[in-house]
Amino acid sequence: MRIVIFTQSIWSIPSIQQLALNKQISGIVLPQKDFQNQEMLMEVAINFGLEIFRWDGQDQVEIGAWIATLNVDRGVSFGFSYKIPKAIFESFEWGVLNVHYGKLPKYAGAAPLFWTLKNGEKSAVISFHKIDENWDAGILVSESIVPIFPGEPYGFLASRLSVLAGKELLKALDKLPLSEGELLTPNEYPFPRPKEEDLTIDWKTQSADEVEFLVNAANPNYGGAITTFRGSQIRILEVSPAEVNIEGVFSAGTIVYADATYGVFVLCADYKYLRINIFQMDGTIITGPKLAALGVRSYEQMI
Repeated sequence: MRIVIFTQSIWSIPSIQQLALNKQISGIVLPQKDFQNQEMLMEVAINFGLEIFRWDGQDQVEIGAWIATLNVDRGVSFGFSYKIPKAIFESFEWGVLNVHYGKLPKYAGAAPLFWTLKNGEKSAVISFHKIDENWDAGILVSESIVPIFPGEPYGFLASRLSVLAGKELLKALDKLPLSEGELLTPNEYPFPRPKEEDLTIDWKTQSADEVEFLVNAANPNYGGAITTFRGSQIRILEVSPAEVNIEGVFSAGTIVYADATYGVFVLCADYKYLRINIFQMDGTIITGPKLAALGVRSYEQMI
């Protein structure tokens, strides 16, 4: 078994390491354009002595000739933004396996882990599927189901999934020649990349759980959940459920209590409370207690 991996994601590094230690990977395809964490991936490839090809996602002749020189029989796509054309994935004897951090076909799309967390799912799914000409479709080779910890943010969950994917990938690759598994029909309405409105808290309608799910889904890849405070946009990076015993008439989004010891507490639409643990304001990371010490008071409003 000899493999080429198509990637631009740091979450693929444990899989690359596992394949390299088993001497089963020959090359890595990276986007031609600059991308986040490219230096880290380049360093990993160089350290393992892998051939590197920078691809524009369009040319098929040059990359096809490069793949042919490597004498590989399987491909892996892991967090790769370009669609691999039929002529390329069929050039591998046993096809190309995609690693997708979401249940398919439900969580097809470019940001499955964000939507898994935002929707409050109890578990995340790594889908290993043999690709075809459609996005996030083909033959489902195997799945790995991972419970989500209460309050777990995107970054921590993605890190856990990447370690597990590194262990499970070899098993899935072994199954590729069998071409057995559920046929995944293309999802006509895949989840999109989150836009600003998807990242913005609606205090008037969202429950405490829904706000917490959004905050966890947005940290760190999307910079946190968005709200407006004192006329400026701020980001919330971490919250936790709270019991608050306080009298008064408050609307959703109101800070019901704030001090330098316990922090900042906000009422949600379901009349439950969240403690706001970490904010980001004007590029500065600040804790709830610190914000309270700087003058935030009860009855101030987040909108």
